[in-house]
Amino acid sequence: MRVTLPQPNITLPAEQRRRLRVLIVEDYEPDALLLRRHLHRAGYEIEMRRIETRAQMHEALRSRNWDLVIADYTLPGFGARDALALLQASGMDLPFIIVSGTISEETAVSAMRAGAHDYVLKDNLERLVPAIERELADAEARHEKLRTAAALKTLETRFSATFNQAAVGMAHISLDGRWILANQRLRDILGLTSDELEAVSFYDLLLPSSDRDQDKEIVFEDLLSRRVPSMRVEKCLRHKDGHAVDVQLTISVLQPDLSETESLSLVIEDISARKADARERAELVKRLINSERLASAGRMANTLAHEINNPLEALTNVLYLLQTHPELPLDLQELVNMGARELDRVGHITRTTLSFYRGNSGAGHLLNKLIDEVVQLFASRAEGAQIQIITDLRPSPSGKTFPLSLRQVFANLIGNAIEAMSGIGGTLTIRSRETPECAIVTIADTGPGIAQAHISQIFEPFFTTKGERGTGLGLWVTRGIVAEAGGTLFLRTSTDPRHCGTTMRIALPLKS
Repeated sequence: MRVTLPQPNITLPAEQRRRLRVLIVEDYEPDALLLRRHLHRAGYEIEMRRIETRAQMHEALRSRNWDLVIADYTLPGFGARDALALLQASGMDLPFIIVSGTISEETAVSAMRAGAHDYVLKDNLERLVPAIERELADAEARHEKLRTAAALKTLETRFSATFNQAAVGMAHISLDGRWILANQRLRDILGLTSDELEAVSFYDLLLPSSDRDQDKEIVFEDLLSRRVPSMRVEKCLRHKDGHAVDVQLTISVLQPDLSETESLSLVIEDISARKADARERAELVKRLINSERLASAGRMANTLAHEINNPLEALTNVLYLLQTHPELPLDLQELVNMGARELDRVGHITRTTLSFYRGNSGAGHLLNKLIDEVVQLFASRAEGAQIQIITDLRPSPSGKTFPLSLRQVFANLIGNAIEAMSGIGGTLTIRSRETPECAIVTIADTGPGIAQAHISQIFEPFFTTKGERGTGLGLWVTRGIVAEAGGTLFLRTSTDPRHCGTTMRIALPLKS
């Protein structure tokens, strides 16, 4: 049966035609030419090759790219079913349309079940162009889906390689503490297998029971409310074999899709070596200070020995001779004894002066009293800078006392807060309270906050943002004093104009 050619409605100029590369399985060349003419009139610029055998089709598929295969169903030796099987074996995803005049509906349905995309009768070619356009669009959609899947696979491979080969521990966790994803480095830091890690909650593992409610409150209140983009805190964890591991936790909220729930991103960096270096440096500084203190005390002791002890020795000898004189009158004996006692007193004063250089820490002090003294010291300065100081100091049920050196901590932090708000005014809120395990002091200001680039450096010695006015030692000394008292220092800060400010939180153990 020969092709009946429908009349086209339009004829497009060559520059507006769509290119179409067609492989035609047809043994009657006039029918192929009529199909070419029909597609040309429909607006396509046709590149066509007609084949009749398996070998020709195999060579055609290897030699170039095609957009479409059109096949006659009934050919003497190589029909549409054979061409379809060869196309499928090649792995190419090309629209395959049967155009035949002798195919029955049952045969056509069977061919489509085998993988043909459509069939068109030669006496009804009006369906051919819509069928081609539909199948080309569907093929492009399939190709785009494959390209998207390949791109996603590449991204997943890159992410997996980066995630699992990272030098720091990384994990995604749900808000209830379940591990969604964890890399090998995290498991190495903790000494746990995948099954062992999944068996414990994030909160059980990384937040000790004594601090859990407190730390969870900070995480959920600050992170989930978006007041801060992330939170960084140092912790001391326990490896599976029992040894301590100092780590720095960075926690942030993962932005979910509409169909997902919020989760947390966790980065754990092993800072044991850094902490050991810091402890070594602190110990070295302490030894240097003590060495200078001893040297000063030694120099003063030598001076006192030279300037005082020699005259004292002479006077002591004179009084001893007078006390042992057998003919000394009684009234003079009393005067000599009085002089000996006064000389002993001078010696006591000398020894007391020397003891000043021995570093005696003295008695403890109530925490709220130390804070009150510092607040009174800064009250006039705050008032002059239009800064309101609000205190909420709750009584201490334990009556625990703390070293006087903490007064320097509060003075540094309050002084920094007032300086941060100088020129703009604001509010400085100071709170103290006790839990069963520790005393907690928070000092919060409404200043501009600390820039993200400075957060990792502010506790380093000699780092300052105050220019020549600062020494860069205040916060370094502050953290050292808190650590010496067995406590921890937490920092929260935001530069967002809607809720800017800095909060310093000090936790001091009630038990030594």
